[in-house]
Amino acid sequence: MDLLFNIFYWALFITYIECYGQNYYFQNDKYCDDLSPYVGDVNLDQISGIWYGVEKIPHTRGEYRIEHTNECFYIDIREVNIQPTPPTPYPPMTNSPYVNRAFGLPEQYRIRHFVLEWHEGHYQDDYHIKVNTSHKGFWPTDVPSQSVDKMYRFFGGVIQVLKVSTNHLVLNFCMRLPHSQLYSVVLARNENQLTSEDLASIHNIFSIKNLSTSSLKRVCENSASNIKLSKIILLLIAYFIWKSS
Repeated sequence: MDLLFNIFYWALFITYIECYGQNYYFQNDKYCDDLSPYVGDVNLDQISGIWYGVEKIPHTRGEYRIEHTNECFYIDIREVNIQPTPPTPYPPMTNSPYVNRAFGLPEQYRIRHFVLEWHEGHYQDDYHIKVNTSHKGFWPTDVPSQSVDKMYRFFGGVIQVLKVSTNHLVLNFCMRLPHSQLYSVVLARNENQLTSEDLASIHNIFSIKNLSTSSLKRVCENSASNIKLSKIILLLIAYFIWKSS
């Protein structure tokens, strides 16, 4: 009986998404607010690829606490179901890249489909997202076309770009289904790349968005120190070999 109820619930949910389509993506619901404008130009092609986790910030208010852990995660963003841009209902001139946008001519848009793969140890989860190119940093999640068992684990909510640059990316995860969560992640294009100045600038964005940073987790914390320690050990070994020869 529970299985039939869940299937019926998901059928209603999918119907709602398809019926209200575009308007649904831009509504601020009671839990997931639109946090735009974004810091940096959201170029979807440049955002694609692998990003390494630096910090995870659950936006819960309370005692100030920083957790250091050697646990690591990374994400891989890739586009799927690539389709050509459909023609716009506007005159052909508006599709020209040479049209002066200062005259207020509307930009064409389309929906692009992406998968954000979250890798953490042996664990992997996929977030299926739809991106309207007129609002590139607001990524509503989509129901994956997989088994009912997969749909139970569906991330129902919105992923938003808070900041993007050449060397780092900041994403906010607002989950409504199956349970409410609100957290952000700081990611770097390369491992051990971000400086304390980078992180201070990023944390300032959280303050502007009124997102608490009283609790945060710094991941892969020991990897950099382990690399440095290994180099020191190798240098000492080389020195003693040289001395004894």
